[in-house]
Amino acid sequence: MKMFKKTVMAFIALGAMSLFSACTEDEPKMITSEGEVTDGTEGVVDGVVGFYLLNEGNMGSNKCTLDYYDYATATYYRNIYAENNPEQVMELGDSGNDIAVYKGRLYIVVNGSHKVEVLDAATARRIGQVDINSPRYIVFEGNNAYVSSYVGGDGNNGSVVRFDINTLAVNGKVSVGLQPEEMAIDGTNLYVANSTLISTGEYDNTVSVVDIKNMAKTGSIDVDINMHHLRIDSYGHMWVSSRGNYYDVPANLYRLDRGENGIFGNPVAVNREVSNFTLASDHIYYYGTEYDANWNATYNYGKLGPIADGGFAYDGSFLAEGAAKDVKTAYCIAVHPANGYVLLTDAKNYTSSGKVYCFGTDGNLKWSATTGDIPGHIAFVKR
Repeated sequence: MKMFKKTVMAFIALGAMSLFSACTEDEPKMITSEGEVTDGTEGVVDGVVGFYLLNEGNMGSNKCTLDYYDYATATYYRNIYAENNPEQVMELGDSGNDIAVYKGRLYIVVNGSHKVEVLDAATARRIGQVDINSPRYIVFEGNNAYVSSYVGGDGNNGSVVRFDINTLAVNGKVSVGLQPEEMAIDGTNLYVANSTLISTGEYDNTVSVVDIKNMAKTGSIDVDINMHHLRIDSYGHMWVSSRGNYYDVPANLYRLDRGENGIFGNPVAVNREVSNFTLASDHIYYYGTEYDANWNATYNYGKLGPIADGGFAYDGSFLAEGAAKDVKTAYCIAVHPANGYVLLTDAKNYTSSGKVYCFGTDGNLKWSATTGDIPGHIAFVKR
């Protein structure tokens, strides 16, 4: 019977003993359910041993779950948090929204349960939690984590909350824009994509600039309404997506360049309906969603670049023709950091189990697996 403990033993074989320093003296709880063996053949490449997938679950359902894919055995394990942490009565919580691996720990942002769960990345055993109201996304710098929150700012604004990753104690907070979403850190500046005040429908069109040393907002950059995803590439460009208003303002992607003062600005529209994207090597991988008058969705899958010089020429789809025919509701995209394989999740009808699909560099489907409800966020594990 394949068990999650085999994954732990694989980590040890790869020299991951140092990661166990954060664990308790108890042995990790063994997964007793058998995983789903996939057709994956890529194995462990450049030390990437697997990935965690966070299933959001419907709001109010307390069905946020954590899955794990083991590259060494090509096995997909569902709902490993519950079985590795049976003492947690409420399990992982309500409405997962982000996940990240940093310095041997796994951080899970659980929006509806108002917390950030902290686990050991090698064993999925719980270390503790940080209580934050309506958290959304998380980034790191040094020994600090920064979490965007829909509340806690001045007036109707949201905030960014900082906590120490060693003590899990909150040590700073700053007001930003309306319902802040994704963030990125560049030097001593943190950039925050602001979105929409749902209660009133008021749109924010700014990216907030925060001095992380002093936890002070130092400026804002006008881009477009209702922003969401934000990345900074290794060539000195920022990329930020706007969701539009789902009516007469379409979704879009923008490039911002670093100015002489070191601050990003001068947004240039890519003019692609980008719903979600990720950066890999010299390209942007994305999917876009178009809706008709009856809210029927059509998905487009694209690859833009090269981005080294800030370019965004259309390079076509990253998928072979017909490869995504079974994808009903594209929801998350990630690219393996070593071999360039693309992971795409499918939320299906948002109320039942989803799927994760793996596509090779040739654009063809390599394998798939059944996930939990609304598979939304992926974090790779490297040893």
